[in-house]
Amino acid sequence: MKIILKRNIEKIGQVGDVVEVSDGFARNFLIPQGKAISFTIGNFKQIEYLKKREVEQREGELKEVKELAEKINNISLEIKVKAGEEGKLFGSVTSKDIVETLLKEHGIELDKKKLNLKESLKKLGVHIVPVNLYKEITPQIKVNLISDSASEQKIEDIKKE
Repeated sequence: MKIILKRNIEKIGQVGDVVEVSDGFARNFLIPQGKAISFTIGNFKQIEYLKKREVEQREGELKEVKELAEKINNISLEIKVKAGEEGKLFGSVTSKDIVETLLKEHGIELDKKKLNLKESLKKLGVHIVPVNLYKEITPQIKVNLISDSASEQKIEDIKKE
């Protein structure tokens, strides 16, 4: 029996493929579960139209992602943090903090899970944080952790005493 696949099925084919399978497999499994439809010229034309629309939509999304990646590559965030001697932070800067600062300063909203931050930032200085936007598109944000001057003054006051 000829069918048109509505989903990717391992060892059978991809979405939109016209494949030949046994009658029982098609009638009892693939069609009832919505994984395939029977092959007719009307169904084939409909699937072709849906595939074309999906490709156009994906191209549009890819264009938007590339524009966002370009913006992100040009961003350098400065985050003021309280730090002790030798540049160690009191606490740490997490992906949540970076995303919030990015939204406040640049109006770019990202999911914190998109940041490829292996562990929290715990030292002053410039850190490069990759952002997983799309399969091969990973721009990088420069995050500069600078010491909050108020905390430096407090530390100096404590040393004088």
